Amino acid sequence: MTAQTLPPDQPRPGVTIMDFKPIASAGALVGFVDVHVPAWYLKLFGCAVFDKDGRRWVSLPSRPALDRDKRALTGADGKVSYNPCVAFDNKDTADRFSASVIAALIAFKPDAFGTGNGQ
Repeated sequence: MTAQTLPPDQPRPGVTIMDFKPIASAGALVGFVDVHVPAWYLKLFGCAVFDKDGRRWVSLPSRPALDRDKRALTGADGKVSYNPCVAFDNKDTADRFSASVIAALIAFKPDAFGTGNGQ
């Protein structure tokens, strides 16, 4: 099956995990993953992995938004604001990439989500 013929809800093949750095946090952030997409000769470093309310997702790398004095900007909630470094053209592609990375992460480190089996 080529990428064009996969159903829209299926992860894309060929995503591998190079490294995973878990983060002990009380929030949804689980850690950061380095991803390799060999078909595109692409490596992405520092993709954030989240798990909240039964939903898991991956965000592409981002960097803190800075003011003129190079201090991190915060939102109304007091949390640091981030700007994307790269982005997909549409949500469907982003969702499929995220699902592929989550599946690859579970294969790479079954206890990445703290359950021992990725579930």
